[in-house]
Amino acid sequence: MSAAMKKRKYQTILINLTTLILLGVVIFVVFGRDYRSIFRCIGSVSVWGLLLLSAMGIGYQLLDALACLILIRGQLPAFRFRQAVGITYLGVFANVVTFSAGNVPLQSYELSRYGMNFGSGFGTLTLKYVFHKTAVFLYGVMVLLFHRHFLRSQISGLLPLVYAGFGVCAVLILVLGLLCTSGRVRHLFHWILGKLPEKGKWIRWKTLWHKNLEALYSGSRENLKNRGRCVKVFLLDLIKLFLLCTIPWCTFRLLGNASAPFGEMQVLSAMMLLLVGVIPGVAGIGPTEITFWLLFTSYFGRVQTASALVLYRAATYFFPFLISIGVFAWYRRKQRR
Repeated sequence: MSAAMKKRKYQTILINLTTLILLGVVIFVVFGRDYRSIFRCIGSVSVWGLLLLSAMGIGYQLLDALACLILIRGQLPAFRFRQAVGITYLGVFANVVTFSAGNVPLQSYELSRYGMNFGSGFGTLTLKYVFHKTAVFLYGVMVLLFHRHFLRSQISGLLPLVYAGFGVCAVLILVLGLLCTSGRVRHLFHWILGKLPEKGKWIRWKTLWHKNLEALYSGSRENLKNRGRCVKVFLLDLIKLFLLCTIPWCTFRLLGNASAPFGEMQVLSAMMLLLVGVIPGVAGIGPTEITFWLLFTSYFGRVQTASALVLYRAATYFFPFLISIGVFAWYRRKQRR
């Protein structure tokens, strides 16, 4: 690794760590005066309640692994569910330790060890992400249509941000979808890349981007030909999102808030998933905490919202990451043999 690359790497790490520290300071300032009440509130949750939330978090990852299995089996018929689970948790691990930059490359590399072309793996995983974002968009549209009056009365000040979330999600789906399906759009992007400078580091970056474009197109094309496979993945994504949007409702119920309405919790959770795509974050930290706080505080108050946020993130982020550490360590030992 050159000195310039090392310098950029250290700068990136420093920026990300600084962002995390600042986020920690903000969290302390916001929750500091209520920490005793928050600890008491969390301490009131039974062990069975914590196990339920952990099981729901694992269930979300297993559904994600099943969607991964369906897509990959189109090119690797011998691919197994346990291998898909491993690939999924490798993505969780890389999302955290590489600050969201290395999950798809790490997963693609591991798929190449199973016999799948690296480019095809990259394209298949990107297509899986497109299906996920499409499900998030349509799930949000459905709850918005059925509960628009509730949103106007509850979070009217955040509606512009919600609409921005819909817009960003739609543009992302459109661009990636066209790159996966349209030869003309792919050629257009190749033409745009060809106009970049032919000197220095640009040569290396252009070569990489051209290669990734081709990998994205070729890896997606085979799966998109099978409509039944695509429908199965999309339905799994909707089920997966329903489970994810149910976890906040469970956290508030476990904290003793029996009045937490299931339908409204689905609405707020779906809007949270949309807003997460608008707010920048580091290693999956930041956007979820901010949107959870903004959406649920006016409904449940500071202490209950903060307590529910801790439980929600434990179930959907910290506990899966702990599992992913073990999965990554197992893969490392396997490679050394």
